[in-house]
Amino acid sequence: MRQLPAEQAVVDAGDGWTWGLGFPERPPAPAGRPATSYNQAAHLAAARLAHAAGEPIAFAICCAFELPGPVHLPVLEAALLSLVRRHEVLRTTCRPTRWGVSLQVHPAQDVRLERRSHSVPLKSHAATRAHVDALLRQVDPVTGPLVVIGAVIRAHSATVHVVYDHLVADVLSAPLTVAELVTTYENLLRRRRPDTNPAPGFLDFAREERAYNHALRASDERLAHWRSFTTPETGFYPDFPLGLGAEAGRQYPAVNHTHPLLPGPMTQRLEAACRAHGGSVLTGLLAAMALSVRDEGGPDVYRAMMPLDRRRASPYARSVGWFVNAVPVEIPAPRTAGFAALLAGARQGLEAGRGQAQVHHLRARQLLGGSDTSATAYRAVSFFSYLDFRHVPEAGHPSMRTAAVHVWSPATNGSFFWFHRDHDGLHLNTLHVATPHAHRTINALVTTLQRTLHAFTNQSRTSHQAKRTEPAPPPAPSEKRRNHVRHPP
Repeated sequence: MRQLPAEQAVVDAGDGWTWGLGFPERPPAPAGRPATSYNQAAHLAAARLAHAAGEPIAFAICCAFELPGPVHLPVLEAALLSLVRRHEVLRTTCRPTRWGVSLQVHPAQDVRLERRSHSVPLKSHAATRAHVDALLRQVDPVTGPLVVIGAVIRAHSATVHVVYDHLVADVLSAPLTVAELVTTYENLLRRRRPDTNPAPGFLDFAREERAYNHALRASDERLAHWRSFTTPETGFYPDFPLGLGAEAGRQYPAVNHTHPLLPGPMTQRLEAACRAHGGSVLTGLLAAMALSVRDEGGPDVYRAMMPLDRRRASPYARSVGWFVNAVPVEIPAPRTAGFAALLAGARQGLEAGRGQAQVHHLRARQLLGGSDTSATAYRAVSFFSYLDFRHVPEAGHPSMRTAAVHVWSPATNGSFFWFHRDHDGLHLNTLHVATPHAHRTINALVTTLQRTLHAFTNQSRTSHQAKRTEPAPPPAPSEKRRNHVRHPP
């Protein structure tokens, strides 16, 4: 699986199908229904303000995958309905309450999968791209829907897209969705009973998260790292440290691109070099990012918000939802530091950030940085993310290996860096403002980052100084994948 811009994925021609979810017309449930999580409340508040200002914002997460062979449509639809019924967050709708916005959970047996269009001839790549673009643009946290589904069906295969508004899913929900749908579809085809038990619910997690954070006070020792991270000069959330030519608070058209960083064998060399010094690929990436930002004119300490998945070692390991908390990390890159020292600093910064996993950043801001934690939480910040798609459920399945996740937003006011690893190597998906300054800044930073990572792969077990060499040639594109969702190099 790879994280790609939707417009870079090539979907072959076929017949277009779309589905939506149908819910019963019922009066609102009585008080006591589940409230939104911290992330959801902030996402909704920002979206409602943007709608009111006439500038709607959107943030969609989509998974795209292949089903080989002639597709059995009733079986596919049964698998899709099973997914929605198992994960309660996918069968929720928003409703206003006197304290803000809450979620209406619809009983699993009441949810319907409704065909919205079917057998629409899509005879070119441009037509299939328009089909996918229309799916991405449908989801909306304010007006709904929150989930839409599409497929391009051919005689011997189908490409399936499941699109979520960010309100109900994070990026890791995409591979979890693919794994479940592929497994359920195959089990139904073979007349095996799929798992129909309700997945541990995101709304239970949200209640647990709120209960833990509600008990925090500003003097709590669990906020010590946040207190040291936040200064009057830097503010609560760190700004991206390089210039993008964007005005604060203004939305700009977004540009999305995936860059190759290292092919598979070189990624293994990077991992070996990092492990030899007590690190990992993640700490190596953090060190490389800090070094590259510094070399591009940034500060000697790289500060960023890093999303952490809260599913690990919990009942929610395979649940769809927004289980991410963002934690603050500080990674030093002093000019005199060698490779081992850089990794040690990255490891220390990562461990300090991970120690804040249970403290939600919005609650920390409430207690330490002011009371406005809704719309302003979504201003431009320095953002660093890493996922290893080789370790998601069903990672070795052919449909998973060729699948893609698309994070789509038509506008932004900053930049996002999603580092990710798959069986082909190490990649970086970026989304940033479409200004000339930002294009120059991001392209230069990526080039420096590629050079830095290549230098890191040359470190031996006994090396003490990072070798800053001339830029290595960019990694060779991997062999074009033989499927209908073709990944660009």
